[in-house]
Amino acid sequence: MKNKIKPISEIGSRAKVILTEVIEVYLSQGHPVSSKLISEKLNSPLSPSSIRSVMARLEEQGYLHSPHTSSGRIPTDRGLKLFVDGLLELGDLTSDERKNIEARCSVAGKTLLEVLDHSSKELAGLSNCTSLVFAPNNIDRPLKHIEFVPLDQERALVITIDINGLVENKLMKVPAGITTSALIEATNYINSKVYGKTLSELKLNISKELERQNKQIDKLSEQLVSEGLAIRSKERGEDHFLINRRDFIYGKVDQKEELLRLDQLLNELQNKKNFINILKNTSEGAGVHVFIGSNTQMFNLSGCSMIVAPLKQRLENSNVTTLGAIGVIGPSRLNYSRIIPMVDFTAKVLNKFLN
Repeated sequence: MKNKIKPISEIGSRAKVILTEVIEVYLSQGHPVSSKLISEKLNSPLSPSSIRSVMARLEEQGYLHSPHTSSGRIPTDRGLKLFVDGLLELGDLTSDERKNIEARCSVAGKTLLEVLDHSSKELAGLSNCTSLVFAPNNIDRPLKHIEFVPLDQERALVITIDINGLVENKLMKVPAGITTSALIEATNYINSKVYGKTLSELKLNISKELERQNKQIDKLSEQLVSEGLAIRSKERGEDHFLINRRDFIYGKVDQKEELLRLDQLLNELQNKKNFINILKNTSEGAGVHVFIGSNTQMFNLSGCSMIVAPLKQRLENSNVTTLGAIGVIGPSRLNYSRIIPMVDFTAKVLNKFLN
């Protein structure tokens, strides 16, 4: 029968100090931690035997584990989760790290895919982990400019630029009889009304105006406007799901079995449905979510952790919806105090631009 895991409030202060020290040493060194080493590090009057007794109780409660007899103890997934949720002291990002993340997340002149790719690569590089990002392709952001650019007699490019400078391109079939002057007229007409409006707001306003016959464009240009806005909203394309720098993850594990498990997990994550299931757990509240090992069904056999923060959008009615998420994945032995602030700051910068 399994021991009931006590909440952190029911663990004595001495046990909290010892558990924290054991986990910090393990995360740093990756080896089972002995009571003698903890006694030396704490520089306290507690003897190694007293510390060993506390560690034995923590093992009974499910927070520590002895991989081999007399080899010291390592934290369990539950112990790591308790540490991250209640005992961990988070570090601060350096000024340079913040500037690098902000620069990578800059949207001016980039497509949404480029912004997501650049920001996730920066997160992977700073954290030395594999980064993941998921976001839909059809985020309804306030726009600044829409333009119809002729490619040939049958095709035109619909270019949209939002108020932050994010660029998106869509290919459309040009209605028969449309001239270059009609494309220019349609562009001018839309841009007289577009600034600060989302695509859905723009479509609604123009539709009402055209119904009232209160317009300043000819019939062909009207057709072009209607079809151009329709193609922009219908051809949403594939949602963006990126995995960057997966090679970093392998430098943190030694066992061949662990390598195979990590590789299997990363392959499974290519299936967006698996990642979306995790996103459902991030939709409540804000901030960073940490999924550790057997505490998460997907990672039950992998010895992995995922640190992820939601990407959110504020709607017209002031409600907030979760669009996607960005984060990192790695072995359970991660530098949580350093990586959690990185994920949190990156998500906040992206959220600022997405809104």
